Amino acid sequence: MTSRQKPAFPALDPCKYLDLAREIACRPETQARRTAADRAYYATFLFSRDQLGMKGYMTPYGDAKDHRYVTQKLKELLGFLGNEEFRMRTHRNNVTYKTADVGNPSLDWMLKTAEEIIESVKKLPANSP
Repeated sequence: MTSRQKPAFPALDPCKYLDLAREIACRPETQARRTAADRAYYATFLFSRDQLGMKGYMTPYGDAKDHRYVTQKLKELLGFLGNEEFRMRTHRNNVTYKTADVGNPSLDWMLKTAEEIIESVKKLPANSP
């Protein structure tokens, strides 16, 4: 890439995925609602992974193992909300990979929980060794 070319996918604040999720959540199409749920999870996961790494609580692997690692750290640090992040991931897998009806969770729950976890992670202090 030359200095004049812009990257195809510039850096992104993971919270922008939550903004996008809210924006498309009110659309009636199933694919929009499922995508909103998926993006709500990814906003939570990516924000938490990045912040927990920057604050010294973990060193991300940079691969799929980070999903479990983030859940484990959130359970240790936030208790109940760590469990809720795990539930979000389970539900995200259902709405993303299953083409049959998926009854739970509600999209409202996914959006609300994402916001709660993100706000709680923001409030965590830096971890001192």
